[in-house]
Amino acid sequence: MMLIVVAITGASVYIAENNLRANQQHLLNAQFQNQLRSFLAVQNLRSSAVAEKCRKVSRSVRLRAALEEKDVNDLYRNALAELQDIFSPDEAAANNGDQTVRASFFRFVDLKGAVLPAGDQPAGDVDPDLLAEALGPIGLEPRDVADQRIAFIAISRGNEPAALRQIVLTRVRGWDDNALGALVLGFPIKQASSSDGRSAEIKSGIWLNHQFYIAGLSAADRHLVAQRVQAGLNQDAAGNFIIDLQNGPHLLFYKALHSQVAPVYDVCLYPLAPSLREARTLRWKIIALGAGVLVCGFGVSLFLAKNLSKPVDQIVATSAENVTRRQKAEKDLHEVNRELEKALVELKATQQQVIQQERLSALGQMAAGIAHDFNNTLMPILGFADVLLRNDTMLDDKAETRRCLEMLRTSAKDAASVVSRLREFYRPADSDEEFPIVDLAKLIEQAVALTEPKWRGLTQARGITVQVETDFEAYPIVAGDESALREVLTNLLFNAVDAMPQGGRVLLQTSIENERAVLRVADTGTGMTETVRRRCLEPFFSTKGEHGTGLGLSMVYGIVERHRGQLDIESAIGKGTTFVIRLPLAQEMPAATTNGEVAVKSNSALNVLVVDDEARSREVLMAYLRTDNHAVATASSGREALEKFRLCPFDLVVMDRSMPEMNGEQTARFIKQVNQNVPVILLTGFSGQIGEDGSKPAAVDVVLNKPITLDALRRTISKVVHAA
Repeated sequence: MMLIVVAITGASVYIAENNLRANQQHLLNAQFQNQLRSFLAVQNLRSSAVAEKCRKVSRSVRLRAALEEKDVNDLYRNALAELQDIFSPDEAAANNGDQTVRASFFRFVDLKGAVLPAGDQPAGDVDPDLLAEALGPIGLEPRDVADQRIAFIAISRGNEPAALRQIVLTRVRGWDDNALGALVLGFPIKQASSSDGRSAEIKSGIWLNHQFYIAGLSAADRHLVAQRVQAGLNQDAAGNFIIDLQNGPHLLFYKALHSQVAPVYDVCLYPLAPSLREARTLRWKIIALGAGVLVCGFGVSLFLAKNLSKPVDQIVATSAENVTRRQKAEKDLHEVNRELEKALVELKATQQQVIQQERLSALGQMAAGIAHDFNNTLMPILGFADVLLRNDTMLDDKAETRRCLEMLRTSAKDAASVVSRLREFYRPADSDEEFPIVDLAKLIEQAVALTEPKWRGLTQARGITVQVETDFEAYPIVAGDESALREVLTNLLFNAVDAMPQGGRVLLQTSIENERAVLRVADTGTGMTETVRRRCLEPFFSTKGEHGTGLGLSMVYGIVERHRGQLDIESAIGKGTTFVIRLPLAQEMPAATTNGEVAVKSNSALNVLVVDDEARSREVLMAYLRTDNHAVATASSGREALEKFRLCPFDLVVMDRSMPEMNGEQTARFIKQVNQNVPVILLTGFSGQIGEDGSKPAAVDVVLNKPITLDALRRTISKVVHAA
């Protein structure tokens, strides 16, 4: 108990002493701030009044005329009439009068900075050389925008202490706005001192040109203060220090004043001796109070120790009863814990069932959305293929046939792109992904042509008319995934058609705004409510009931975000809907190509072995390779491929990864054992499992993801042949 009392008492004494020091410092700072605010208030009041008066005088017609004609007597005589309310030629009156408006001298200077003599005019007493030296750094540029400047000078008269003056220079301009000269007024600055009510005199002075001007301080102390202020100015523009003078320690404050020539600082000295005496007195009082608290605490401890002790037998009996109760409580607690553990196991099992059901539901919705996208891409494939097969005369038109074939190839690429984008459901998109250059207007024309079987054929079959129009105000070039952006346009066009059950008009418009490509897809359909507009981009949200998947617009939003773009929706019931897509413009124009083909044909024919268990895949690869005059042999399994490879040397092996009995990786290892120099290209439809991060089996040279194009196969063959 005594230790607690001693600790509390010691902590109280320590806290009280710290509070005392903090309060003293706060009081000193408050006194200084009050005095500084008073000083600055007087200075600001005087400066504003003088500034306005000087501007008024500088615009005087008579003053300008006298300065232009260089009539000095007329100049000073007119100035006396204008300045009579703020100028007093009597030095004593200026020093003892109202400092906010009374000046002790005024002069005029010409454009070269020379002081114009006042002659016999009572313009106040000032040394012209000293004034010219103070005004020299200010300058009198004819077109200087600063018409008023401020400086400080010290005026000495024999052995008398220097008198401080604040100088206000106001430029006088002619009718052509060129400078004619300047009006200079000097105002006295008093070195003040005051008392804080406890016999502590606060002294105020000015630090100017490495000199300290203050009344009632010895020369040695002034020199010491000037050195301390000079050292502090190298670090900060304001501060406070403790300095030891002849009559004891003082608190030194300084703060920069407004001057456009030499640096000037207001300096205040506050004696610390009275404060130190008060601190010592309070410290002894606190110590005495702490000792009293210790004595009282000792007595209280004895009282508590005597009256709160219990008989030993009573303590033992109580302890035994407590042990019995504790054992019973522990038994009950174990029983409750077993019940809770059982309930927790059942809860986790229920949660797993719910999670599994949610996953199956989401997977079903995702599969429906993927089927929807595939149907969109399969429609032009089946449509154009059916047209070519049923219309023999069209085959004679090579241009039309080529156009249909290009549509078929574009749709097939889009279907492959749908498969590749399935990775986005389990892999985050790369924000630094680089895209090729895409012509947005050309992409719109392709999307309109690809979706024509639905918006024209199916709608006309229902007896309604849908018009799709384009308006290219600009032809922006963007960086993007062509298939993904085409899917965006396809989804938006299909949504627009679905939103117009009675027919209508769809407008696709391009423009460039604020260095960004802007695409607007507007329809005249039923429109959306505000609630639907806010939620339409959420995955699995649909207003089409069982016929909708709710993935189309969410996929659109994801693709736009992936392209670092912005998607906005403008809609109202009965007024249609407008989707606004903003994409960054490409930094450079696309390089010229010839029908999208890349000239990467091999320089010489190769002997190639194609291995795939799918006959159609073998046929496509054979057609690709024979286009470039390569000799091709085929095998339907890994075992057959090894037999043919042992019998005939091949320059290149192209094989599928997934095959029965022996997969592509195993077959590649056996081939490398026979001839480790032959290149092996492995084809796979599992793009997320192999080759996505650049890794590949050791026996494989290159991994290609299905489906592959002729250009991709050409580039890969050129790469592996040159590497070999």
